[in-house]
Amino acid sequence: MSNYNLSIPLTKREDKNGKTFYIAKIKTPVQINLEPGATFLVFVSEDGMEEMQIAPFQEKFERADKKETEIVQRR
Repeated sequence: MSNYNLSIPLTKREDKNGKTFYIAKIKTPVQINLEPGATFLVFVSEDGMEEMQIAPFQEKFERADKKETEIVQRR
């Protein structure tokens, strides 16, 4: 995780028409509470470094406070 966000690597693919799309799969003991909302950030500008991050929703675009983070790793 970076900046208290859940980071998921993306795999770049091409469809039969040559259009690029990205896919991600994750299997981990994590529970995400989406009731207060979530922000999905997708980074695809650097080849080979594609990534999606899931972060707590915030009305203002400010850095998340660790205490507000609703992404909890289960054991």
